[in-house]
Amino acid sequence: MKSTSAVVLCCTTLLVSSLAVARTQILLPDDGRAQDQFGYSVAIDGTTALVGALNADVGQLEDAGAAYVFTLGLEGWQQQAKLVAQPAHQQDTLGGNVALYNQVAMLGVIGRDDNGENAGAVFAFERTASTWSQTQMLTAFDGKAGDGFGQSIALTEQFLVIGAPRSDAPLQDSGAAYVYHRDQHRWRFQGKLTAKDGAEGDLFGISVAIDGDTLLVGADLNDEKAEKAGAVYAYVFDGEQWRQQAKLMADDGADTDIFGVRVALSGDTALISARRDDVEGIGTDAGSAYIFERTNGAWRQTQKLIAPDGNADDRFARGVALNKHTAIISAMHNDEQADNAGAVYVFKKQQGQWRYVSKKLASDGVAQDRFGWNLALGDTAAIIAAPHRDDNGDASGAAYILALED
Repeated sequence: MKSTSAVVLCCTTLLVSSLAVARTQILLPDDGRAQDQFGYSVAIDGTTALVGALNADVGQLEDAGAAYVFTLGLEGWQQQAKLVAQPAHQQDTLGGNVALYNQVAMLGVIGRDDNGENAGAVFAFERTASTWSQTQMLTAFDGKAGDGFGQSIALTEQFLVIGAPRSDAPLQDSGAAYVYHRDQHRWRFQGKLTAKDGAEGDLFGISVAIDGDTLLVGADLNDEKAEKAGAVYAYVFDGEQWRQQAKLMADDGADTDIFGVRVALSGDTALISARRDDVEGIGTDAGSAYIFERTNGAWRQTQKLIAPDGNADDRFARGVALNKHTAIISAMHNDEQADNAGAVYVFKKQQGQWRYVSKKLASDGVAQDRFGWNLALGDTAAIIAAPHRDDNGDASGAAYILALED
């Protein structure tokens, strides 16, 4: 186990007393059923939220998958649309990963077989007025069986990044990420990224994040620091191509930390998950998250964040999300309400340091919900996934809109 001596939590300012149940609205689909796992993936942008249900059946097609769009109106968040692939196939698992930006939604379909069994694909949908239409299906130009293209997705107005962590590029499961750019309302392939020092089984592309001209790609099983300690690669766009700027690794990285399994990016700040980190004094797989900051093109680790009330196997940093002043980090196995009910921790940047300010719980959380399975952060609200909830049947799933205080 690793010492917490390097952890910067500014414990004198911990507001543990703020463990109030969060102001939330639960989202459920109109047609949810058992085992759909609605909430397996989530995204939010302004007054629109996107929720994937990778095991939803489409007609007679078992586990074809779907995604649901919700919008904020005078009566709160309401379902606007249900998105399914055309054509859809059994076991596609559309909605296992989702991304949302303005009027564009991207839905990962890693079970898609167009380039071979489970080669993967991503479907693009766009909204005109309140109507969503499928506009493209993207597959890797060199896709092969088992690549998992669409395992991770990041989206801006100009760029789309799609991870394929099991791409043999060139080594087995070394992984790849594909970048597309927007050109006359179409997404066109721009380049394929692989780690220059990639090794077999690294899973480069397990996570991606993009902000402006900066891109992060996680390789959570990279072994440079220690076996499966993990790494994250930072790239910048020079106007013509993406160039690697840095390789980020935890200063105290150790075996099976899986640093980089989730990444978030805002400006010159990166928030990186190590949810299997063994933290001394807390326990095995307690989990942690790392802050890296960039100054004049150089990245360095500035903080390590842990839950102030963490326990072994909490998996703190299962999900991470970040904007300029707020970071949210989930612990899907937190037991505050019940066994593995889950929780979300909020950190704020204050006087140059990220400080814990509150812990959020689902108002109706029960055992095995895994509130925080995934999450996303908007300007004023977050969306928190709980795909194992049983509101519409066993593991039918749910998602929560959580209003964040200023």
